[in-house]
Amino acid sequence: MSVDLISPIAQHLAVHLDLPFAQVAGLLGPPSRPAGDLALPCFVLAKAKQVAPPQLAQDLVAVVEELPGVSASAAGPFLNIDLAPEMVAEAVFTALLDDPVQALRSDQGAGKRVCIDYSSPNIAKHLAFHHIRSTMIGNALARCYRAAGWDTVRINFLGDWGTAFGRLIAGWQREGLCVEDLQAADDAVTFLNTLYVRISQAAKEDPSVAEEARAWSRRLEEGDARARELWQLFKEASLKEFRKVYDLLGVEFDSWKGEAYYEDKMQPVVDELQDQGLLTEDQGALVVDLTAQGLKKPCLIRRADGGSLYATRDLAACDDRFADYAFDRSLYVVDLGQALHFKEWFAVAQCLQRPYVDRLRHIGFGVVLMWNEEEKSWAKTATRNGVPMLLVDVLEEAIRRARAIVDEKNPELDEDERQTVAQSVGIGAVVFNDLKSGRRGDVKFHFDDALSMQGETGPYLQYAHARLCSIERRFAATYADPPSADPQLLQRSDEKTVLLHLARLSGALLRVVQEDEPSALAQALLAMAAAVSTWLSAGNQDHSARVVCDDPARAAARVALVRMARVALGEGLYVLGLQAPQRM
Repeated sequence: MSVDLISPIAQHLAVHLDLPFAQVAGLLGPPSRPAGDLALPCFVLAKAKQVAPPQLAQDLVAVVEELPGVSASAAGPFLNIDLAPEMVAEAVFTALLDDPVQALRSDQGAGKRVCIDYSSPNIAKHLAFHHIRSTMIGNALARCYRAAGWDTVRINFLGDWGTAFGRLIAGWQREGLCVEDLQAADDAVTFLNTLYVRISQAAKEDPSVAEEARAWSRRLEEGDARARELWQLFKEASLKEFRKVYDLLGVEFDSWKGEAYYEDKMQPVVDELQDQGLLTEDQGALVVDLTAQGLKKPCLIRRADGGSLYATRDLAACDDRFADYAFDRSLYVVDLGQALHFKEWFAVAQCLQRPYVDRLRHIGFGVVLMWNEEEKSWAKTATRNGVPMLLVDVLEEAIRRARAIVDEKNPELDEDERQTVAQSVGIGAVVFNDLKSGRRGDVKFHFDDALSMQGETGPYLQYAHARLCSIERRFAATYADPPSADPQLLQRSDEKTVLLHLARLSGALLRVVQEDEPSALAQALLAMAAAVSTWLSAGNQDHSARVVCDDPARAAARVALVRMARVALGEGLYVLGLQAPQRM
């Protein structure tokens, strides 16, 4: 709910209760069930005043009604508050008429910086369908933090180091391949993947091949010129393929520093742990005992063979990021299966008394399940005709299906616009399906469900936006010289409901930032779109309720509300990673 609507009421209650404004304002918000425009749970306040919550709620009814345009009622321990339509209209119009995008803007993060580590695929491997979760949750968080005033640093921590590259190099050398072979391939990542499978099979059958791969791994770590040349070739070819998918999704990064960048920066971390007496040896490996931090398992810092591990690399990377960005918050958008890993290295950072330790957050999420038409079941690995579907496969299939829908419903659009709309709708369907529910739960993806124009889908929101655009065009064609919009002409209860949903968007944005939960905004947009649909549908039964009606002044006020809803909805779609088509 907009601060402009909450603040006067919260301030009035805070003075009466002799309690801090922030405490009261933090409790005042939308009701959990339709019982008013605002609700105040009185449990905490009643405890502070040493009275029963239902009694305090009843006592506050008269206090709140001292304010103009405000009525109230008590429902057990809750104070329900109703705002007069003219009060809501005036407040929201004043805030949003000139710049509706402010419905999804805040200065809450002014002067703060957040680093967000997301997507982070492995080099020489495709972006699999499951990468949609880290990539788009991270992208949505980056855009939401930025909208809330934070300076945002988007990081793609590439998996570009390790023994796999020794095998690839060995395979490349054994088969006498050259740069032209890679360049001639339809898909460089598939070419490298196939090479990796061949050399891995050869290593199983011939121990000398496995030893050759290990030798190339050592040469790569030691900086051998040929090994580094091929590693760079593989990396650049992979990045080129990654960027095609990222461009399709509209995803960008500020830093592409991968694991390889930190290879020479891990030893100082190991030395520091050693100097502070935090390292112990366990069967040849070096570990940090974390029992004091409440963890039973020690954190492995170096393998018995001297190899480095993710915890060491993450610590070195975090030191580097803090030195570069002095972040106030650092997010790691990685699946819940890695929760223990983050607990462990966060605990090691605490042992080292890193100044940033309380600023680290693991943003865990569940798995994505896709409906398997062949087996009629949900599965972690999406397949088509028995072949695993990559992220780009799913996106292209969604675009293809969306194009069929657009061709059927809007044949009047030209070829380019139909394809543009199909791409926006297809990708939007995949992205929104991933973001609409709490990130910690598993996500089920079914093409038909995700592409539906009804229900909790991206296409439903995009259609709502296109419908509002159509009304604006019709208004412009009807009134060549419309009067100024007067908010006091918005007296209908359904108009007030739309205004309230607009006002609540800023609160949803802040909840995304506070809880790192994009679904908070996704659900707020769905609720607003539903309120808009109800409002617009009223005109089907009552012509006087139509936006483009016979009363120019009332039509101007209503179309101003349409514009506010359209701009706010479009901005909401953008910060979640979706396009907002003007026609569908």
